[in-house]
Formats: sequence, structure tokens, C-alpha cells
Amino acid sequence: MRKQLQAWACLGCLATLNIPAPTAQAATTLTAAAEQASTVQQAGTVQQACRVLAARPVVSGGVVRGTVTRTGCSDQARLRVRIKVSASGTDPVVKSGSKVVSNARLTAKVRCTPTARRYYVVALDSQGRAEQSRPVRLSCGRPASAGAGFASAPETAVVRLTNQARLAKGCRPLVHDAKLHLAAERHSADMAANNYFSHESRDGRTFDQRIRAAGFAFRAAGENIAKGQPSAASVVRAWLNSPGHRANIMNCSYTRIGVGHAAKGPTWTQDFGTPR
Repeated sequence: MRKQLQAWACLGCLATLNIPAPTAQAATTLTAAAEQASTVQQAGTVQQACRVLAARPVVSGGVVRGTVTRTGCSDQARLRVRIKVSASGTDPVVKSGSKVVSNARLTAKVRCTPTARRYYVVALDSQGRAEQSRPVRLSCGRPASAGAGFASAPETAVVRLTNQARLAKGCRPLVHDAKLHLAAERHSADMAANNYFSHESRDGRTFDQRIRAAGFAFRAAGENIAKGQPSAASVVRAWLNSPGHRANIMNCSYTRIGVGHAAKGPTWTQDFGTPR
């Protein structure tokens, strides 16, 4: 199975790009960072399609929060957010809201219960665009553990193993951030579904633009991607054995992480950030 890695980093308005070295002709290929060059990111140079996004709901402060985003749009429309609960028959809407926007995020909140329920979020706009998040089983019967509520088991394992490696250097553990997770998860899913492997999306967006589109405002950010590693342990080990990827993992200035895993490939994305 062909295995691949790439890493990028962006600091504020400057981007430090780890340029991949040419891949060797072998069963296992790691495209590591060969050098670093500082370049200015020219935001807004790529036209992206107007769309709506629905993030998986999370628990915070005793409430379930559902967030939707409208992005890449030049006109205004009414953006709607709905938090729904999976049930037999028609799934009830437990909270909703709407606002006329061009590009914006909208969050609805509903008090969660001690009994676990399967929540999901629906994004709609008045021009017919729609998206639905994956359902998540949530409750407020006990404090949520790191990564609970939005991350899969492989994604949570990558965060745990990454933090173990950082601890050896004296770096603080990274917090699994829901917004960075959304950016990473969507990129892994897009690469897997459309059979490509790059930090640049098919629509031309760079990793920092995807992170901003997910609602994460940052002072510094970076990204690692990989394909072909069958487990969390193997992908973290591969990243740590590659200087460019290891530099992102061991960057003590980062305080947040988002990990996205797609089963096809398997395909992995780590997004790192330091919030403003």
C-alpha cells in the first residue's frame, strides 16, 4: 500500500511552506519537508463555490451547540440552523434559528439532558443549499472527555499519541478543537472521496483558508496529511519519523489540534492552531 505524508505551516499572515521532496519509487513513500520558505498568503485569490456547512454538534456549558456556516457566497440569503434528534418516525427539531447573511456562522443552543440522545445539525439557506452533519450521541450526565462529542475513536487516538510525543519535549498537550476538527475531517473526506492527496483542495483553497472557513481564527496554524497508514499509531509514527511533520507536532506554540480520518485510504489530516 502506498503511504504518503505532507506538512505545511502558516504563521499569522505569513505562511511557512514545507516543500515536499520528490517521492522515491518504493512501496512506502514519505513526502517529507525538504526545506522551508516564507511566503505571503494572498487571501481571497481563489473563487470558491457558495455552499453551506453543518458541523457536528458539541456539548459546552451544559448545552448542545449546533453551528452552521455559509461561505464563498456573493449574495445574501436566509441561513437556517436546526438541531435535530434521531428518533423513530420523524426526527424532531429541538432548536432552530435563522438570519439573513452573505457569509457567516450561526449557532443554535439547546439544554442537554442526562439521558444520551443522538443529535445532528442541519444547515439550509433560502436558495436551496442544504447539508446535514453526522449524528453524535451526547449527554450531560458527566463531563465530556477530551475529544468526546465530535471525534471518532481513531481521531481521538491520534490526539492522545500526539500529546504523548509532545510531552517528551515539554510541550503542553493540545486540545482537540471542534472547529479545527471540522476543517481536518472535511479535508480527509474530500481527498478520500475524490482520489487526490494535497494540501490544496480541488477548488484551490489552501489549508489556512479551510481552517478560517471552519470558523477558527488563528495567529499560527499548520497541517499534516497522510495516506495509507492503517492505524492511529502507524500514522503518528510516520509523521514523527519525518522532520517536517515532526516539526508541526513538536511546535510548542500550538495549543489546539483537529484530526480528521477517512476510512478510504485510510486518509488522515492533522490541523494545528494557536487561536487569536
